[in-house]
Order: sequence, then structure tokens, then C-alpha cells
Amino acid sequence: MIRFEKADIQDAQSLVKVQVRAFAADAEICGDGPPGYDSPERQISLMNSHIYYKIVENDIIIGGFYIYPEDNGDYELVRLFIDPEYQNKGIGKSTLKYVEKMFSDIRKIELETPSFSMKNHVFYEKMGYLKIGEIKYGEDSFSYKYVKVFR
Repeated sequence: MIRFEKADIQDAQSLVKVQVRAFAADAEICGDGPPGYDSPERQISLMNSHIYYKIVENDIIIGGFYIYPEDNGDYELVRLFIDPEYQNKGIGKSTLKYVEKMFSDIRKIELETPSFSMKNHVFYEKMGYLKIGEIKYGEDSFSYKYVKVFR
């Protein structure tokens, strides 16, 4: 059974190891993973500036997510990652449902995912998120912006 717990400094290295595995395919496609995914120091910094949770099964960290609260019940799900060994088992779905119930003031959640991550697009759309735009990072690099409105 999985559980969600606030991440702390002692979890930084484990969270990096999971992210390196989770974003290996992205790194293969575009030469690198998302910013700071392989840095324990960056994970600690994010724990101090965002709402950062680890996903745990049998006392092993198998993933994580962090959220940035904006104004008026708006939140940005900055990153959600699950070890590839644990993907396709409903953990992502359980995690999003957990995130969506975390905040009593929730109005909307925004997130972005790389244009080449078709599996992510299908997943987020199945979970009720709508594609609302593109964010260009370079000539050949862009992400899609998704949103889910709750009220």
C-alpha cells in the first residue's frame, strides 16, 4: 500500500535516485531531464520553497511530487515522478487524487509536461486535465500546459 509523506532533508538523495530513473527516457530524448532532477541540493531547496511529498511503498521511496501554491486557491503541480518499476499500477492516479484533495481552497491546478511525453498527455487528460497551451523552450523544445478547474 502506498502512502504520501512530507519529504525532508534525509530523503533528498533517494528522491534524486528515483527521479534519475523516472526521467531517464526524457534525458535520452532531449539530452537532459527537468531542471535540478539530479541534484540533492536542489531537492532540499525545493522542500523549503514548495510543498514537497514523497510517495512511499513498503518503506521505500518510489516517487514524489511538489506543488507551488499561488493566489486564490490556484496551485501549480511542478513535478510528479514515479520510479518506472512502479508505473502503470495506478500510483499516478492515486497521487493526483490525493493532491486534488489536499487543499480546501483549491480552485485550479496547472501543470506542464514535455511535448514528446505522449503517455503523460493521455494520463492527464484521462484525469480531467485540459491542454490549454504550449510553452516554447527552444527551437525544437516545448511543453504543453494543462489545467484542471475545481470551482
